[in-house]
Amino acid sequence: MGTTSMDATGNIEALSTDPVVFSIVIPTKQEERYIGTTLRHLRSARGVGTLPFEIVVVDGASTDSTVAQTSGLADQIVTDSELACVSIAHARNVGGQLASGAFIFHTDADVLPPNLPLLLARAAEAFADPRVVAVTAPVMPYPWEATRRDVAIHRVANAFFRSSLWYGALFSRGECQIVRRTAFEAIGGYVGSYISGEDCDLFRRIHRTGRIVYLTDVCVHHSPRRFRAQGYVRTFGIYVREWVWMNLLRRSFMHEWPVVR
Repeated sequence: MGTTSMDATGNIEALSTDPVVFSIVIPTKQEERYIGTTLRHLRSARGVGTLPFEIVVVDGASTDSTVAQTSGLADQIVTDSELACVSIAHARNVGGQLASGAFIFHTDADVLPPNLPLLLARAAEAFADPRVVAVTAPVMPYPWEATRRDVAIHRVANAFFRSSLWYGALFSRGECQIVRRTAFEAIGGYVGSYISGEDCDLFRRIHRTGRIVYLTDVCVHHSPRRFRAQGYVRTFGIYVREWVWMNLLRRSFMHEWPVVR
C-alpha cells in the first residue's frame, strides 16, 4: 500500500493504486498524544491475513505534532485550515470522499481495535448480506487505564446502544461506524452542521436503507479521557441533550464541541 497526500488546494498525489476493501477514516485536531500510537497499531495489522485497508487522516489545522506524526503512517493525509472551523462530521465526510474502499470505517484518533484482522473479517462477513448497510461493535476503555467502574459503565452503555438498534432509537458511537460506501453516499454522509450527535444521526438515516449489524465477539478500545475530565454523568448528559435536540429540532445545541486532550 502506497501513500497518498492532499493539501488545502485539493491536489492529490497517488503513489499506489492497490485495491482496498476498507478505508479507515480518522479526523484529528491536536492529537499528538494518540495519533502516532494509533496509526502504528493499525499498520502493524497489515500482512497478517487482514483484508486490504487504507488509512485516511483528516486534520483540522493542528498546531502540535499531529501531522508530523501522521506522515509516513497514513495512506492519505488531508490538511486544510478550513476544517478547524467546521465540525467533526464535516471532517469525516471529507475523508469519506477520498476513501477508495467499498466499506468505510469511521473512527477516532485514540481508538485501538485489539484485533483489527478479526474486526474487519467479521464486518466483511456481515456485509456479505446485501441488506446490511452498516456495522458497529462495542466500545471499551483502554485496558491499561480502565478501572472496574469504567468497565462496568461501558458494558451497560454498550448494552444500551445495542438494544437501541432493536427499538429504533439508534444510539451509536463514532468510535466504530463501518458503513457500506454506496449506502453512505446515498444518504449524503454525515450532516456537516452537527457539532455532536452526528454518529447517531448517521445510523438513524442509514437504517432506513437497510440493516445495521452489531458485532458481539469483537470490540474497539478508546481513551477514557473525556470521562476523566468531565465525569460520566455530565458526558452522558451532553450526549442525551444533543440527541434530543438533533431529533426534535434537527440541529445541535452546542456551537462547539469541548476539546479534551
